[in-house]
Amino acid sequence: MRKGLVGMISMMLTFSLLLAGCGGNQGETPGTNAVDGKGADASKLKTVQEGKFMFALSGMAKPYNYTDGDNKLIGFDVDVAMEISKRLGLEGVAVQTPWGSILQGLNAGKYDAIIGGMSITEERQKQVDFSKPYLLQQAVMFVNEKNSSGIKSKDDLKGKTVGVVTASTYKDFALELVGQDGKVKEYETDLFALQELKNEGRIDVVITDLGVGMDAVKNGKLPAIAIGDPLFVDECGIPVQKGNQELLDAINKALDEMKEDGTYLEISKKWFNKDMLSKS
Repeated sequence: MRKGLVGMISMMLTFSLLLAGCGGNQGETPGTNAVDGKGADASKLKTVQEGKFMFALSGMAKPYNYTDGDNKLIGFDVDVAMEISKRLGLEGVAVQTPWGSILQGLNAGKYDAIIGGMSITEERQKQVDFSKPYLLQQAVMFVNEKNSSGIKSKDDLKGKTVGVVTASTYKDFALELVGQDGKVKEYETDLFALQELKNEGRIDVVITDLGVGMDAVKNGKLPAIAIGDPLFVDECGIPVQKGNQELLDAINKALDEMKEDGTYLEISKKWFNKDMLSKS
């Protein structure tokens, strides 16, 4: 009798363990998103670290991306990236990287994407795959009105010295405008370039994004003003490694949803009080 009872108990314990093994964890599965059931199937996405979406930015392009008083990365790009991460069903992780080597880091597999205002160009498209545009940036000229040498438009830049951020699309444009007798100086950040306008003879003009420049002038109390019409408008996308089509499709889907449900506009107005996909 006791042997029979022990046998029955043993069978019951074994059956319970089998049920537990089939059921698994009843909470959220790592790498999935439980927000409104709209998250991508994170298990199908190829990322550097499982369950995480690692995105790179310079952290030196206020108000797009920068560090606050607590050394935390914040800004328009960070908010967009974190919202995309949520919709991918992944944990968003910001990776601060020097802009000059940011593409090399992506192709070396150090992070999954760049969300830091990277312009879509033919040259870059040879190296990476871009998402749909998530941002429009207006390139403008900034001068110190006290020593601007009469610069009023791009036609006045022949023979001048122009400051730009290193590895930016502004460099090639500036080289064309200054001609053989002019010079283009590269700086790690827009703020460093704009600060050079304080000293007469260093540089004559800085070409940069309107939003970045206006913020730097305002908060840095720099003697600089924006002049003339926008030189051009850059479409900025989110690059991923070539061939990572599943991740690229998921990012594009997240961007479309953000535009449709008003989340993108909400983030835009928070940082710029305008739609950053509008040219107006």
